[in-house]
Amino acid sequence: MTLADAALRVALPRHLAGEARTRLAADLGPDGPAPADWRDGPRAGDVLLVAPHEMGNGGLPDDLAAVLGAADWSWVHLTSAGTDFVDVPRWPGDRLLTRSWRCYAAPLAEYALGAMLTHQWRDGSPWNGRPVAADAGLWGARVGVAGYGEVGRRVAEVSAALGASVLALSRTPRPSRGRIAHTTSPAAVLDADHLVIALPLNAGTRGLFGPAVLARARPGLHLVNVSRAQIVCQRTLATLCAEGRMHATLDVTDPEPLPPGHVLRTLPQVRVSPHVAWRSRRSDAAFTEDFAAIWQRLRDGEPPPDGAVAAGAAERARTAVLHTTSRRRDNTPR
Repeated sequence: MTLADAALRVALPRHLAGEARTRLAADLGPDGPAPADWRDGPRAGDVLLVAPHEMGNGGLPDDLAAVLGAADWSWVHLTSAGTDFVDVPRWPGDRLLTRSWRCYAAPLAEYALGAMLTHQWRDGSPWNGRPVAADAGLWGARVGVAGYGEVGRRVAEVSAALGASVLALSRTPRPSRGRIAHTTSPAAVLDADHLVIALPLNAGTRGLFGPAVLARARPGLHLVNVSRAQIVCQRTLATLCAEGRMHATLDVTDPEPLPPGHVLRTLPQVRVSPHVAWRSRRSDAAFTEDFAAIWQRLRDGEPPPDGAVAAGAAERARTAVLHTTSRRRDNTPR
């Protein structure tokens, strides 16, 4: 088999497959490939679009490794924003691994904003006749944002637009811009009214907000986690909330879902949602837009976007895309 025979394969649950195929046809255009099922004779060099968080659901196997090992893929794209489903350090260097890096930014930022506003107005609002707290609203509040990728940047910009002062945590120093300042210190972003966790889970971020760091939080801090629970020490968070020193809005927990009676379910200082912050009007198959954007960059001879690449090189992926596009053009009726 040669890369000229490469195909686009999808490993998606049944409830997503139909809409995803429709959107892929629209996003990839008339020269784009018609997706085939990952089990339908996958071959070396094929491209794989896979939903790693849906394993065991809708006809998918329980183990992601079964899908990843079905062929020598030239490119694997994850429908998720996170890459913690795969062993990134051991990923083959000639196989491109990308993620859906931007399609969930808007709904996740909307969730974080809603959580912050709900917390700010918890003691009363103008329309319910209760006294309004002096610090209601986000104007003049201090917001910490841990992570400055697509999600963190969106949260920072929206918060700043509403009059908050924002301090964003990132790996490398960045210049301040308007109401948005930057730091490389995890403890610094805890000196805030709100802290939004928007970091990827990896070896460098796992347990980043542990007991010693969380102990330095400003009294009354409201922590919003839309990323991964393992970035924050759950036990310390629960203790600080139980003591009234912190509040939390959690879309992710460890374990997930929380068992009945878990302390995080019982504390009045904590609100928990069932990992739904990514949902919005068109979010079910929004990953097709990110996949198509990478496909088009590879087709046009450009590198994939930096934020999209998790591991591997793009050469084989680009060759597969070019041959697939060329073959589709050659087979198009005229």
